[in-house]
Amino acid sequence: MWRRSSSWIAAVLLAGGGLVLADAAPAQGWKPERNVELTIPSGPGGSNDIAGRIIQKLWADLNLLPVSSAVVNRAGGGHLVAYTYVQQRSGDPHMLGVMSTPLLMNHVEGRTPLSYNDLTPIAYLITEPMVAVVRADSPIKTAKDLLETLKTNPNALSIALTSTGHRVSVGMPMQKAGVNVKAVRTVVFKSGGETTNAVLGGHADVQITSVSTSVPQVSAGTMRALAVSSDQRLGGVMAQVPTWQELGYQSSGSWKGVMAPKGITPAQVAFWEDVMRKTAQSDDIRQYAEKNLWLVEFKGAADTRKWMQEQSASLKAVLGGLGLIKQ
Repeated sequence: MWRRSSSWIAAVLLAGGGLVLADAAPAQGWKPERNVELTIPSGPGGSNDIAGRIIQKLWADLNLLPVSSAVVNRAGGGHLVAYTYVQQRSGDPHMLGVMSTPLLMNHVEGRTPLSYNDLTPIAYLITEPMVAVVRADSPIKTAKDLLETLKTNPNALSIALTSTGHRVSVGMPMQKAGVNVKAVRTVVFKSGGETTNAVLGGHADVQITSVSTSVPQVSAGTMRALAVSSDQRLGGVMAQVPTWQELGYQSSGSWKGVMAPKGITPAQVAFWEDVMRKTAQSDDIRQYAEKNLWLVEFKGAADTRKWMQEQSASLKAVLGGLGLIKQ
């Protein structure tokens, strides 16, 4: 569940994403000796892309690495292409990746045997709410309209998302409203940018995405937000958008973190954990807070692994209740 706090993180979509150089080296212990790659599990324009690029920018701005770094988008398979790529680089401490909700969802749903145990979680960094949005001229004006339409006919609307796991944020309200969740039409795209274009182009009716992805279109008036997966109303352009909770429904948000391949050494884990802690604690992050509505909740490697174990068990119960686990 997403909660607000006085500590915020946000990100902006930065042009480029090529080579970034940093000058300073860490004080002691292991350190990278060649270019570092940060793999993003989606295409340009979505929240994973935004997060990855801001992380890389802060590595450079804060002089946290003694080597260059580069962002590489590896979209496809509901994030599986990127996760598998990182997994295959076993023992390579110069390969990192942005991890998010689908890493757990895909495994729990039975879509892949790959799990967080096949990787090295480095840090949990961001908690973010999810939002249901439609085109500004859509006949679906409210979250109530959405649920009532799907209850009458679960095939009446197509829902665009970047992972089947994102169905949970709206699936829980749907189930309580009496919608046949398994019968709802969903279309998986490679990035939040693609889901946005699909709705704007009339190729999909509803977008389920992170708030940061939807802020530009909602601000411009081209899309309308129906409800957010937050315990409290958000600020900025989302201030007038109701939460699922105030409408009487439970929902779930999303998160972002950083992972490495399995097989790296404890010293290498410690280096990257320290880099991510400094990234999360930097003053530079806070200037983006209100724009993207992300909450920083840093967890180190051990705490992240423990959280992922607990979250996987919780998701299994939720997805099972929604009928979304493959038999």
